[in-house]
Amino acid sequence: MLKKIQSQILNELDEPSPAQSELFDRCLDQAEGNQERARQYYLHQRLAEKKPLNPQDLDHRENWPMLKPLLILYTLGTIGVLLLVFGFLANRLSWW
Repeated sequence: MLKKIQSQILNELDEPSPAQSELFDRCLDQAEGNQERARQYYLHQRLAEKKPLNPQDLDHRENWPMLKPLLILYTLGTIGVLLLVFGFLANRLSWW
C-alpha cells in the first residue's frame, strides 16, 4: 500500500499542478539544487500529508506502558523501607 502511494506521489512530479510545483521548488531550495534529494524531500512531505492518523491504535498500543515497572519499583521500595524500620527496631529493642 505504501509503495503504491509513493509511486503515485512520484508520478505527480511528471505533470505537477501549480501547488505541487511550488512545493517541489521549496524542496529543491532546501536540497540545495540536488534533484534526487529534492524528490526525497517532496516524497516525505507528501507522505506526511497523506498518512492517515489513527488515534485509537496509539491509545491501544500505549495501554499503561509504565505500570509494571512502577509497581515493581514501589513494591521493592516499600519492602526495603519496612526491612530498614524493622531492622532498626529489632536492633534497638534487642529482638534477636
